[in-house]
Order: sequence, then C-alpha cells, then structure tokens
Amino acid sequence: MTKPISNRICHSVGEASDLLKLIANANRLAIVCFLMETEASVATLEAQLGIVQPTLSQQLAELREAGVIIGRREGKTTVYQVGDPRVEEIVHLLRGFFAGLDDVTNTSAMRKVPVDEMMFD
Repeated sequence: MTKPISNRICHSVGEASDLLKLIANANRLAIVCFLMETEASVATLEAQLGIVQPTLSQQLAELREAGVIIGRREGKTTVYQVGDPRVEEIVHLLRGFFAGLDDVTNTSAMRKVPVDEMMFD
C-alpha cells in the first residue's frame, strides 16, 4: 500500500513543473539566457536572437505573466530583465550541462540552440 503524498509536496511539484514547462520552450529559454547577461528591448532581442517580432511578443508576454521577466519603460521602449531568481539558478545549472548557453554574443553558438520562430507552446 502506497502512502498518500502531502498536499504541500504536490503543490510544490506542480509549481516546479509549470516553471520548467515555461522555460522548456527554446524561444523562451533563449530569451532568458540573453536577459541574464544584459537588459534588452524587444528590438534588441529580435535582432540578437533572430526571433520574429510576433513570436517574440507572444513569448515575452508568457514570461511576463509568469513573473519570470519584468519590464520597465524607457520612453517609448520597454526594457526587459530576468525577474525570478529561481529561473536564473535553473539556467546556471543548465549552463553546466550545455555549452553555448552562456555565450549570447557568439552567433554560431546561438545557432546550436533550436530557436524555432513557429514554436507556440
């Protein structure tokens, strides 16, 4: 006979699973990796990551709604940064497993991350 799992553990498992699902999308992970290195506007993210604007806006909205990133207005531009330290810890761990997640300026390394502009998880 199996013991029931406490509600507290189940709640934490669900929350952890939701966070992992959120950053499991290649576009969102690329955005988080980039924003861990520097704050950036939509235009900068689009140019540096090669994610087309409609897809980028959708992914940014999902990350914002989950509290993973935060934005602040600078005139007509919104500048984004990572707002959840748990995500930074997860990405630091991933960087230990996967070369290239820490080099946001090297375009050949970024090509290894499967960023698909048609990905709409």
